[in-house]
Amino acid sequence: SGLLDRSTQYLCRGQGQTMPQPAEKAADGHAQESTFNYGWVVALAGFMMHLCLGTMYCWGSLTPYITSYLRIYDPSVTYSDTIIVFMLTPAAMAISMPLGGIIEKRLGGRTTALLGSWIMCSGELLSVFATTTFQLVITHCFIFGFGMGVAYMNPIACGYRWLPKRKGLVSGIVVAGFGLGGAFFNLVGAMICNPNQEQPDPYFEADVANRVPTMFATLGGMYFLMTTVGALLIRDPTPEDLRRLYGDRDEEENKAILQPQQRAATKEIDVCGFLADYRSYVLWLMMALTTAAGYLVIGTYKTYGHQQGFSDSTLTFIGSICLIFNGGGRLTYGYLCDVLGFKLVMMICFLLQAFVVYFVTSTTFSAMLFAAFICVTVANYGAAFTFYPTACAELFGTKNVSANYGVVFSGFAAQGILLKLALSSPSIDYDTIVMLTAMGAGLSSLGVLLLDGGKILKDYKQM
Repeated sequence: SGLLDRSTQYLCRGQGQTMPQPAEKAADGHAQESTFNYGWVVALAGFMMHLCLGTMYCWGSLTPYITSYLRIYDPSVTYSDTIIVFMLTPAAMAISMPLGGIIEKRLGGRTTALLGSWIMCSGELLSVFATTTFQLVITHCFIFGFGMGVAYMNPIACGYRWLPKRKGLVSGIVVAGFGLGGAFFNLVGAMICNPNQEQPDPYFEADVANRVPTMFATLGGMYFLMTTVGALLIRDPTPEDLRRLYGDRDEEENKAILQPQQRAATKEIDVCGFLADYRSYVLWLMMALTTAAGYLVIGTYKTYGHQQGFSDSTLTFIGSICLIFNGGGRLTYGYLCDVLGFKLVMMICFLLQAFVVYFVTSTTFSAMLFAAFICVTVANYGAAFTFYPTACAELFGTKNVSANYGVVFSGFAAQGILLKLALSSPSIDYDTIVMLTAMGAGLSSLGVLLLDGGKILKDYKQM
């Protein structure tokens, strides 16, 4: 036997092949995971893609330039008009996200990621020619947002298949890019449009505004390169990959590792079954209520800050820092979901969000305090996009997670439309809207109790 093994190794080396190595056995007799799992590459590829997908959050920083540009063609345009671009983008994502799950099943993960990314990039590049709010809604809202929705869940779902016991962390790594992208591209947009740090009053002059088409073209080209590279790195695990990673298991055992780990009895639920479960509606309502506060702050902090006397450079810096917190919050909360269970972490996050948002408009006497409250608000907001994919995977399985999460994500779109209506209403002031969103976050903490019979603490497992 030993002679045969040595002969086989010799022949493999002679043909330039690597001898397959069996997985090491743990003390309980089960195979341990291999030292390298391609799922980490998928997670980082998704992070790169989401750096570009997340530039919808640049709107709060870039809207002074874009609105000023549109006013060259129509002086009646105001910030209240153009914010509809930001508020309706999630609606486009919600429409296309379930479609992305269907396309993935037919064409595969890599093709779906490329398709969604290129649609998104085309929307950014077509915005170069937009001179009205309506045209910008078509290009930078519906085309851009539609592509985002197709590509959004693809790297997350693929990462779940590679790393079934690290759903929270996979979600956190990927969507951290969604939060961090705005921090970087905020600065790129500001450097292109306002290199001399001019101040709006309340809009910029033509020398700043006329640089907006150049900004769209530059950002579109950067998005294309980054998303293409990221999408090309995505691939699903094969049965051979599962055998390499998890040892000598039969086919049923390898399928079992792709099942949710928190609830052993969970089955794979399709969209029809998902909609028949009351928890899908609880998740939808929670998504709408918990994201409203952060979405409002990200979309309006700069115009509100200008009204409070803060400089454009200070607010641009605050915007970039808070988006770093956006990404960091997603990663941190994702890790905590794997350690403590997503339900307990969700409850803590939502209660903290309610407290911080309630007092955020009372902090404008200090730029540092204002920045701190915005950063915490945005960090908790970003965590929602870690929580809900993880919840869908744990409660309803990973096979249809893209489509199921797409349904939940439509709650995010609904709150954007409602916020637009509230901001346009002369009978509701800004402070009242902020207070209502804080109350919504607090109420959502109670919704967590409805997700699993009131149990919120995950049974401890050695990670």
